[in-house]
Amino acid sequence: MEITELISNVLHPFKWVLWALATQLFHYRQNFYHWSLWVPVYALWALAVTLALAEFVEVNWTARLVMVNLVIVIASHVWGAYLHYVGVTKRVGGANLHNHMIGPPVILPLIVATVSALDLLRFLQGD
Repeated sequence: MEITELISNVLHPFKWVLWALATQLFHYRQNFYHWSLWVPVYALWALAVTLALAEFVEVNWTARLVMVNLVIVIASHVWGAYLHYVGVTKRVGGANLHNHMIGPPVILPLIVATVSALDLLRFLQGD
């Protein structure tokens, strides 16, 4: 294994560790007041662990497990974007720019879902 491949194999799961940590910290700031705040946190940590496993243990079941986790992350984050949007609209003034700037970020779960979809496509192409 050459050095660039090793770095790629380490950085790829590390990207998801950082997303999981950021998601956990943002939701921790809200004191996990609703059970749905835990869903993306668990989904992202599970993805980070299974992806790290799949990067270094190349067997069929690890790749399938990563693909299942990616689908779960995509679904949970699209659902999270919806919940964030509903949260923004409940503020006085509804879905105006100010509420989007101070309320729950609608774009962040969509970014995670998009990156997950790109990783899923990468796996489906055999990369």
